[in-house]
Amino acid sequence: MKEIDLAYLPVIGRGEQINIVCAMHGIKVNYLLSNPMGEDFDKEKEAPFGTIPWMKDHANGLELNDSMAIVQYLISEYAGPLSPKNNELAARSNMYWGWVQDYYSFVLSPFHDIITGHNEVFWRNLRLTDSLADGGQETGVANLTTLHKKRLNYLETHLVDVKAGPFLTGPDCSYADIFLYTCVRAVEECGGFGVLRDSCNGQPFSEFKIVSDIVNAVGEIAIVKAGKSKFAASPI
Repeated sequence: MKEIDLAYLPVIGRGEQINIVCAMHGIKVNYLLSNPMGEDFDKEKEAPFGTIPWMKDHANGLELNDSMAIVQYLISEYAGPLSPKNNELAARSNMYWGWVQDYYSFVLSPFHDIITGHNEVFWRNLRLTDSLADGGQETGVANLTTLHKKRLNYLETHLVDVKAGPFLTGPDCSYADIFLYTCVRAVEECGGFGVLRDSCNGQPFSEFKIVSDIVNAVGEIAIVKAGKSKFAASPI
């Protein structure tokens, strides 16, 4: 049986991508809620680098402590619909996954501090962007909203130029599409991201038609569609 243990937090924009990858590739997931938000897994003692997500493959005992490594391992070791058909598609999927990773790290992750009320300088400085360094929450939200639109404008312009569709790399959904989907749906539906929705007049992706079309195409995949209600029930 294809089976893994996966330790993470209830941060659906980032963590749900691995669950979807596993569902589409027939891999059973034993989900472990890590500290400081759960007691199933102690990342300080059990994860090699003290971070999450962390994964262990039951088939061979392999442990991985990085989301990109986990995703690439799963779609390579257990071939399925998200596995690239050639090196060009693999490289392009990696590029788009990297774009989403940067968007998450520089936009969504700093919003977590605002949403959860982590105002301590030490905590904030663990982020790639200290959104509250100058001007407090109002300025932080404004700056992050500007960055949200700027990053998405780059992606949208590129996708227009390469005539992308229905997915990022063409006719087949990739793991990059899955990550894009989870981030966009988190912003659109998670309760905490109402602060970003309000900053964008309720429509944070209205200016980015191709991005929205790609996300909607992912959402129509049967396995993905079955789990879409998770976003509205998640805080971030």
